Amino acid sequence: MPELSSTARGDRNEGSALALDLDRASPLPLYAQVKRRLQAIIRSGVLGDGRFYSDQEVCAMFGVSRFTVRQAIQELVAQGLLRRVQGHGTFVNTEKFDEIFGPQMDFKDQWERIGRPLTFRLHRFAALPCPEDMAFHLGVGIEQTVLHIERVRQSGDTIASYDFRYIHPDFAASITQADALQHSLLDLLSRCVSLSHAQNRMEASLADAEVAQLLDVAPDSPVMVRELVYFGKDGLPVMAGRSYSPGSLVRHTFTVALSSPESAAGATGDTMAFEVND
Repeated sequence: MPELSSTARGDRNEGSALALDLDRASPLPLYAQVKRRLQAIIRSGVLGDGRFYSDQEVCAMFGVSRFTVRQAIQELVAQGLLRRVQGHGTFVNTEKFDEIFGPQMDFKDQWERIGRPLTFRLHRFAALPCPEDMAFHLGVGIEQTVLHIERVRQSGDTIASYDFRYIHPDFAASITQADALQHSLLDLLSRCVSLSHAQNRMEASLADAEVAQLLDVAPDSPVMVRELVYFGKDGLPVMAGRSYSPGSLVRHTFTVALSSPESAAGATGDTMAFEVND
């Protein structure tokens, strides 16, 4: 567990660096500000699965009342980030969510089935020139216009991923801004094109300043980077993109067929799980 500063260990009236970081003139309640900062600490992975700070320590860290701290902690428990054990204290909940890759994968449905429905926050929905790396994947010119979608997938206040998606111009008209706020992009594309297969490349990384801000985690927190290209049955690319997920929250699970499609009917193959830990 990260050490508290000597100031934070002392009388809370002396203040601390973290306490000064709270905006007491903000319309955002103090408990919500404390909650956001504790979320960043939890998502950074620095606490592992160990004991979380005591309520008294959090009071000293932020210079707030125990009532304020309890409000913040209760919401973090409700989100599944922390768990309370009577007589023992508060602990970081390290149970990760498996996003399962397969022919009928729909992360939105998967999260809903465990009682943690996903919502989308749209940060960009615009026809823009295609970035060079994505132009290569989509088979279009660098200056050619594609539909550029940036959105956050989140469960409650917990960010599951920040997604960049680039839709081939032949299919861009099939997706509206309202659609992108409500539905899986794969579901939307499947209404106008027969999808065949996908290429996904996973890489473990550490969050730089930009990614840390996107995911609301501390810099150098573990993240999973997924690069993807989806193809139609004609073998041509339909959508490409990149996703960033917090390594402390999400694990990706794949089923890999070990025989030819003809003999693999009904077979499940081997399942592999990929995750990131610091």
